[in-house]
Amino acid sequence: MKKVTLVLAVAILVSACGMKPEENYKKMRANLIAGNFDAVDKYLEKVKKDIYSEDNRLLFYMDKGMVLHLGKKYKESNALLEQGKKTAEDLWTESVGKNAAAWVSTDNSLPYQGEDFEKVLLHFVSALNFIGMGDYAGARVEARQITGKLELYTSKYEQRENIYKDDAFARWLSGKLAETGIGEDPSALNDSWIDYKKALKIYETDYAERYQVTVPKFLVADALRALEGLGGDFSAELNEVRSRFPGVAYKTRAETKGKGEVVLIHSAGEAPYKVDEYWESKAGDDPLRIAFPKFVAKTNQIIGCRVNAGGETAGADLAEPITAIAIQNLNDHMGRIQAKAIARAIAKYIAAKAAQAAGEQVGGTGGAVLQLAGAVFQVANAVAEEADKRSWITLPAGVNVASVFLDPGPQELEVHLLGAGGQVVQKVKLPVEVKADGVTFVSYRSFL
Repeated sequence: MKKVTLVLAVAILVSACGMKPEENYKKMRANLIAGNFDAVDKYLEKVKKDIYSEDNRLLFYMDKGMVLHLGKKYKESNALLEQGKKTAEDLWTESVGKNAAAWVSTDNSLPYQGEDFEKVLLHFVSALNFIGMGDYAGARVEARQITGKLELYTSKYEQRENIYKDDAFARWLSGKLAETGIGEDPSALNDSWIDYKKALKIYETDYAERYQVTVPKFLVADALRALEGLGGDFSAELNEVRSRFPGVAYKTRAETKGKGEVVLIHSAGEAPYKVDEYWESKAGDDPLRIAFPKFVAKTNQIIGCRVNAGGETAGADLAEPITAIAIQNLNDHMGRIQAKAIARAIAKYIAAKAAQAAGEQVGGTGGAVLQLAGAVFQVANAVAEEADKRSWITLPAGVNVASVFLDPGPQELEVHLLGAGGQVVQKVKLPVEVKADGVTFVSYRSFL
């Protein structure tokens, strides 16, 4: 009797509690906006045991890795992100026996495994760290691992195809980083074109249909310049790309000779967060309340940017719609999430009814306790069911990219951060050393 009552009580308690990522983020937000990343790092260490428990260790690696990156502590950030990658892989392959606990209580009772898009974006932040250290080859390895991980995840979804199976931005980034090695490796330009070609296809299909993102002009320009450099054998493909995107103006290889390209990667805004969405039904006269997680987009003041430098101006295009990917990626897996939640609600209902029936048979004080436990369990199921709302809260809402060709030497980028109507919300200046006939990356993050 006591054992049954204890099991019910524990299940109720687990269902009613869980990490509140959005509340945690609000405590960091002011310092993130102000650029006080050391203060955020200290806060993360302070709440590591309370908020980032063992079950939330992946989220700790994600958030701390991001904060260290923003503080330009690139090596330290990559060390944390590597732990995050390993943890994500370990949790992904964790035994079914342990995960079965969530069928009785809630997903909050399990270690957080991360959404697919979050696990691959660990490699994006690692790539930015390598870029910050000037290691473009290392950054390209990380960019390619994004697509490799997505291929692996897709191969493991047995019930149906995984829709987020390739990443256009990662394909472009891999190709652009390959261009930085053209001097050392003549085949690098061909590698770039292969990546650009795949990126074009993904933007035209998946990104256009699912995320309403058009093909970025900088990608078309990169593809055309790569095809120019590859020569006559690629003239048919060059003409084909030109015919598909007739409105895209770009600088030819002849026009850019002797200059250096500066690529700005602008991580903008704040990631979406999860809320509870409920479906209510009845089993006889008894209420059943089933909770599902839902991503909600945040309203961001800054959604784009424009770059001015050396008499040149370039607008940025949206390259990675993280918010849209997050929403769609979660929706893609909603069938499995709903199946677990429904099974969990039914299991709770059956357990409650079994406890009440056992109480009636036992009779006396012990029977009354069992009946009470069953009744309490039913009430708790109706009012305390809570979805798993954990997520990587320090991610940006999206990534914009702008490209400009400048004279070699020290330059200064004046970046106009833009609102939804194209108005200038903020201006920042970023120094850069431009390399003749080379590619230099600059990374910037805005939070508003």
